[in-house]
Amino acid sequence: MKKGTIWSIVGVLFLVWGLMFSVPEAKSAAITWKMQTTWPAGMALHTSAVGLAKRIEDMTGGRLKIEVLPAGAIVPAFEVLGAVHKGTIDAAHGWSAYWIGRHPAANLFSSVAGGPFGMDNVDYAGWLYHGGGLDFYRELYLDVMKMKVMVFPTDIIASEPLGWFKKPIKSWAELKGLKMRESGLTAEIYKEAGITVVAMPGGEILPALERGVIDGAAFMCPTTDRELGLMDVAKYYHAPGIHRHTGTLELLINKDAWDKLPADIKAIIDVASRENLFRAWIDLVDKNVKDLELLKTKHGVKMVETPKEVILEILKAWDKVAAKYVAKDPFFAKVYASQKEYAKKMVEFRREFYVPYEVVADYYWPKKK
Repeated sequence: MKKGTIWSIVGVLFLVWGLMFSVPEAKSAAITWKMQTTWPAGMALHTSAVGLAKRIEDMTGGRLKIEVLPAGAIVPAFEVLGAVHKGTIDAAHGWSAYWIGRHPAANLFSSVAGGPFGMDNVDYAGWLYHGGGLDFYRELYLDVMKMKVMVFPTDIIASEPLGWFKKPIKSWAELKGLKMRESGLTAEIYKEAGITVVAMPGGEILPALERGVIDGAAFMCPTTDRELGLMDVAKYYHAPGIHRHTGTLELLINKDAWDKLPADIKAIIDVASRENLFRAWIDLVDKNVKDLELLKTKHGVKMVETPKEVILEILKAWDKVAAKYVAKDPFFAKVYASQKEYAKKMVEFRREFYVPYEVVADYYWPKKK
């Protein structure tokens, strides 16, 4: 073999060796995102977003790192959707009902009065993943609202209690004239009762309640309400509620950033979001049980059972609000009809195959008077 040929072969071997070691290095370069939540630091909802980001990082082997920042770190809490659309931040964690100013159907993908139509959180998640709900959800952001945003449901949230008041509320009429913190289309439900509604981020509820800017407030559940300190300024906690009976939080991702991801990382984000949907739910339920007991025993909170009249009036008010948007917005009408169709099947199935919750509950745990 000629000397020149030998050196040519050696050169090729060195080239192959270089390529073998340089390709993995290129693949291992981490993608780094900034994600802002709509929640104050330390709240269970913010902590859940941190957990979701950590799982994505672990499952990608560190190829996608997400820095999670609390409300206001880069933009105000209620501006994260626009910030994701513009690429100011790569991702956000929030609640779709905050965006009803852009489109009323946003409320149908967060927390809806009555389920809607009698659904619970399991039924609602079924509608998202088996009833076409997720397709509608993405159509809303990408096509209807023209936002460069990919959305993933994450965190099933608890059925929200009626809320906190400085005196017991015994009837629908007693709600009239009160000023309450609410958001989403729940604000319109309460306007049907003659309630003055004040919208504000969760972190502003305590000082507003303390100063008398509002007479009552609802945020989400015992854990989040305790974290906000609402028991320090109001002692009457009214439950159950029906104005936000089901729903999820959301992971929002800038579409340009999403499109640049390799297929396996996209799949990991999808799987991690679904896992977070379940994990965050059972974690929060467990915390709620403990925190409700803490509110009663340590903070002197008095539980007040919401009168059935109030529950029914909220449902009637929601029907009026929903009918208004069904009549004026085709997309809202399409999504709402889909929810009703899915709920009809699920509610009928449950009635035939499930014993009503209170039957077994009352047998083992008779309700205290």
